[in-house]
Amino acid sequence: MTVYIEDCLIENFVVTYLIIKCVSFCFKITIKKSRLILSCLLAAVISTFYPLINLNSFLLTIFKLCVGFLITLIAFDKNHFIAKYLTFIFFTALYAGLNIMFYFLIYGTILSYDNFPTYILLFLLVLIYFMVVMCIKFARKKLAISNFVYKVKITNLGKDIMFNAFLDSGNTLLDEDLSPIFIINTNLFNRLYKDISFSDLLTKNFKNLKEPHYIKSAFAYGSGKLLVFCVDNLQIIENDTVKYEFSNAKLGISYSNFNKNFGCDMLLNINAFA
Repeated sequence: MTVYIEDCLIENFVVTYLIIKCVSFCFKITIKKSRLILSCLLAAVISTFYPLINLNSFLLTIFKLCVGFLITLIAFDKNHFIAKYLTFIFFTALYAGLNIMFYFLIYGTILSYDNFPTYILLFLLVLIYFMVVMCIKFARKKLAISNFVYKVKITNLGKDIMFNAFLDSGNTLLDEDLSPIFIINTNLFNRLYKDISFSDLLTKNFKNLKEPHYIKSAFAYGSGKLLVFCVDNLQIIENDTVKYEFSNAKLGISYSNFNKNFGCDMLLNINAFA
């Protein structure tokens, strides 16, 4: 296998650059360009020439960990340094593992007799970077949402329904008696009232709805007139404990698919927690 030093320098510089950018994105920090370039240059030079170092596998692993420690020390400040170092090692292993996976998918073996051409490898490295960033963004979103997700139990017409609800600070709707209105989507409405169709609502054939009426609304997931009705009982549950309970709770129907964003069938009213 022929190794071209300039290709090794470019490839190792780019992969180190992308790994450091992943770490900085993960910790939401900004790196000085001088520190970033210096750490990438150091990594590129050492990675290119370390095969010439005659060490056994154990000592070579220790050497690589020490190099990673030095690269992290140059690139980042000392705040939460160990966490940054471990994250750097994790992303390094992730990049290596994904590179091996792509190699196996193309050549059907993990025995690397020859690596990808430089332009293909650079494309794969950038692709992996955007995949990692997307995963981090998705995880952050899910984590942020999970802090405002509650279990809710509705008891109505002798039937209990459990589902997830999202605490929406934008939902401050109050009925005429100043009771909070909880916004539900059509999925949950269909679970509550299987015998009431969308056409029934349009023709105001409310059947067994309790106290149906319309109010004017203006919130993030709908505006105009909102159909409001009552259910027998609503419980907001946190850590398997009923935190809040409402008799004759008011529900309003929204035709927006907010469950796609929050994975929940109800928007809780912030006034219910006041």
